[in-house]
Amino acid sequence: MSQAMIIGEGDVENPEKRGKYVVSVIGHGRIWLATACLFAETGFQVIIVDMNQHVTNLLKKGRASFDPSLDALVKKHVKNGRLEVINEAREAASASDVIMFVVPTPVNQKKKLNYSQIEKVCKKVGMGLRSGSLIIFESTTGPEVTESVLKEVLEESSGLKAGITFGLAYSPIRTFSTQVLQDLATYPRIVGAINKQSLTAASHVLSTLTK
Repeated sequence: MSQAMIIGEGDVENPEKRGKYVVSVIGHGRIWLATACLFAETGFQVIIVDMNQHVTNLLKKGRASFDPSLDALVKKHVKNGRLEVINEAREAASASDVIMFVVPTPVNQKKKLNYSQIEKVCKKVGMGLRSGSLIIFESTTGPEVTESVLKEVLEESSGLKAGITFGLAYSPIRTFSTQVLQDLATYPRIVGAINKQSLTAASHVLSTLTK
């Protein structure tokens, strides 16, 4: 059982304490990889998950194919063992305390967000989800989608209940593509959650990334 959903003040105040927690960052793209690197840099044990075998093969060699500016951080934390790279979301969830969703939500032909990919990943995560874990969505979603559609998929696939046996929060990301690391580390964050306990835990976890 994880203790992530009850993280409070002081539980992640320094690298030594953060190193007791495993954070999975699931998704694809520059923001996804930069988020994983920042968590590793601040002291967490990180599992980075991408379904694309070519991407994960490069990352295991310390290379970020779509963003060479992140190569140094990837190489550093793969080498020191703080950054693990895998393809399976279910496997990652079963070993994690905090699970970050940075899964793309593309716009379809009707100019509406397509949630099929993130729902698919939610199902896989749910199948490996541990009681007490904390889930934070950073993917772009519409109003009430996190607390309705995505929560339902997670609950059905895991047999757990959001706000009771796992924490659930949402924190949208703002960034310019040319300065992802800087923006993630300096922009104020808005955090919403299904209950006060989830909000407190998510706020403390995300505060470790910002200066």
